Amino acid sequence: MKIMYIVKPGSKIHVKNDTVYLSNGDESLVITPEYDQVIIASSHIGLSSKAIRKLSSIGIDIVFLDSLGNPVARIYPPFINKTVATRIRQYEYIIVEKKGIEIAREFIYCKLLNQSSLLKYMAKSHREPSYREIGYQIESIADELKSIPVNSLSEEKIMEYESYGARLYWSAIESILPDKLGFRGRDPDGTDPFNMALNYGYGILYGVVEKALLIAGLDPYLGVLHSVKSGKPSLVLDFIEMFRQPVVDKTLLVNCNRIEFDVIAGKLCYETRKSIAKLVLDNLNTKYYYYKASKKMELSEIIRIEAWDLAGCFRELRAYKGFRVVY
Repeated sequence: MKIMYIVKPGSKIHVKNDTVYLSNGDESLVITPEYDQVIIASSHIGLSSKAIRKLSSIGIDIVFLDSLGNPVARIYPPFINKTVATRIRQYEYIIVEKKGIEIAREFIYCKLLNQSSLLKYMAKSHREPSYREIGYQIESIADELKSIPVNSLSEEKIMEYESYGARLYWSAIESILPDKLGFRGRDPDGTDPFNMALNYGYGILYGVVEKALLIAGLDPYLGVLHSVKSGKPSLVLDFIEMFRQPVVDKTLLVNCNRIEFDVIAGKLCYETRKSIAKLVLDNLNTKYYYYKASKKMELSEIIRIEAWDLAGCFRELRAYKGFRVVY
């Protein structure tokens, strides 16, 4: 996935001679059809209606982030294929067949395995065997969840297992991070810089995941674990769970001593957000081994393929096998 991330105040996106340009002072860059997405992460970016029309016509969608990295608006091209047929099957699978609980378990099962894999990876890089042991504990929690008969499954039961794993996982992350960051566990409303960095990274990933699901023809508002609520993209919140660890958590952990976690007026400063965005996007373009294809592929491409696979499971009423990272 090729993404243009615009965060510098004063930048302008405009059209000249039927070509879209990003300009800032004396610098000018052409936004070609090779880009999949333009992410605007500042309130001081100029964007003309002509540029919006042109970007949409060449298949590029535009995502707007707030200062915390949360998507607040998007503009999509008007030609997403297979949407109606796929969504009908999605509704039948979840509402009529009531098989969504099985996919919900798979999402959390894979999340737990990916948490385990990351801790084992950190144990090797930090030469600290205790992280590996915690990873195996989380793996055991995942296996126990997987062994529960379908007729005994419930959203509450799945969330219990997710919570067991989260306590172990974030406790280990706390011990890995430098004390100066003041991280005392995962809290989306936390004011320490690492929790804010996680929020910002997840916001970037959120946009990538939502687009993948939409292009695959899925309804992002009908999920399998998070409750259906007006304005809440439940499926995005479900699907993203498998990718938080390899895309964002690993990126921030590996680079925590390289990032200047500066906070100004209760928010990450411009340079910190810029650094996090570059690292997360670079990681999305990094190749990982993908067992479903038996080869290495970019993480962003894996996310797209997983979304299509999920859509296929809905259409064909078959079981879904989620993403498990291999380092």
